[in-house]
Amino acid sequence: MRGAPSYPPLMMFRILILQAWYNLSDEVLEKQIARDLMFRRFINLSLSENVPDHSSIWRFRQLLNTEQLL
Repeated sequence: MRGAPSYPPLMMFRILILQAWYNLSDEVLEKQIARDLMFRRFINLSLSENVPDHSSIWRFRQLLNTEQLL
């Protein structure tokens, strides 16, 4: 059994940029992406695509932190 396909790394990196610029928690960032067209455009996410959930954002950030240690 396979999980959902992953989000593009560039999209996830842009999400982290938005998070840093606006000082948003993962949960608030998820909601902001869902309702703000400017955020969607910046991360290149169409209206028909699903928004990455807060746990996906957290996991991507943890992956980047882990990669820095290697």
